Amino acid sequence: MYAHLETIHRNIVPEKPFVDPLYTRASRLKLSMRSRKEKTYLRRKLEKSKSITTCPTDDIVEKVREYHRARNDTTYQADHAILKEFIKNDPATIAIEVPVWSDSYRLTGHVDVIRFVDGHIQVCDYKPGSLETVTRRFIDALPQVAAYGEMVTLHLSHTLRSALEAPLLPEVKCCIFDTHASWHFDAKLFVQLSVMGAISDI
Repeated sequence: MYAHLETIHRNIVPEKPFVDPLYTRASRLKLSMRSRKEKTYLRRKLEKSKSITTCPTDDIVEKVREYHRARNDTTYQADHAILKEFIKNDPATIAIEVPVWSDSYRLTGHVDVIRFVDGHIQVCDYKPGSLETVTRRFIDALPQVAAYGEMVTLHLSHTLRSALEAPLLPEVKCCIFDTHASWHFDAKLFVQLSVMGAISDI
């Protein structure tokens, strides 16, 4: 992971994926099902299979709440500027606003927060909003954040293979969070959703 981040720090980022109209921003990916009923069915199916786990409180939720309190922000819905607090105050945070891309999927994006937690890479996306809209916001963000996880996995694979460093990749997990809750899932969910035909615009 650090090798990939070092290339970004040295501004070795290909321009084409971010300007080519044939590439899609991961944030534009949507679930193929449109109705609330269909999305609820998908969420319950993923929860039942433990493909996603929901946490009303965990360390990342507690931290973003703490950062709001430090700013005297009682809305608990601050914009993405609050992510700077992670890089300043969270020892687990490796980087914020990390560009990722995939030539094979023709996707690009910027990961809000990358952390190293319990021996795995955690790809995190901050989705602020009201308590009443948590489930809707998070389920709609699944394709985007799962795509981020898949792209980070591909970057790690290419970096380790080229450096001949290790035969095993660190596990990549994903997290969608705000000040109310977090959802956690494996980066492999992107492939799972694709096989199910659950992602449109890809």
